[in-house]
Amino acid sequence: MKKVKKRKLCLIIVASILIGIIASVGISCALAETLINSKDVIYEDNSNLVADNVQDAIDGTCSKIDTRLSTIEDKLYNLQKLSGTKIFSPSTEWSYTGLEVTFPAKSYCSISIKPSYFYTPPEGIQICLNSNTNNCVSISSNSEAWSKSTTFSDYSESSTTYYVLTKYARNGVNNESVQYWGFCATKYK
Repeated sequence: MKKVKKRKLCLIIVASILIGIIASVGISCALAETLINSKDVIYEDNSNLVADNVQDAIDGTCSKIDTRLSTIEDKLYNLQKLSGTKIFSPSTEWSYTGLEVTFPAKSYCSISIKPSYFYTPPEGIQICLNSNTNNCVSISSNSEAWSKSTTFSDYSESSTTYYVLTKYARNGVNNESVQYWGFCATKYK
């Protein structure tokens, strides 16, 4: 009987010690979180943060990250592919093909335009700010316009639509086409 009482006594002592250790660790952590201010914890500055406490070091690190991200964002661009084709009736006068391209605001864009032909070769291509021959910004006129593409590049401060006009050696009926392809790079921010 004495042995059983001694064992129970030992188990109670061991259990009490374990409960005491767990309780003291829990209370210490809780007190440390509520009683110790990060401004009061000394920090050794190895990263040139000009900080002598933990809170200032954290704030300095966050500030450096924000500055670096802002610098990177100023150099980022979103790229957008542009392409399209239009079939139209050719004319011996400069005429709108029905093909238009819109450059987004604050974008650097570049497109290549190529007319094709089935019956009569084109004599030229115009890129204009409206659908008639006023305000044209790029013109390609030569006897071999059909075999070459015309490239047009521009920076658009605001969204701008360009219209494609062509001139052919003969009139026709819905049997010619013009296509464009290119890209726009728009500022990320």
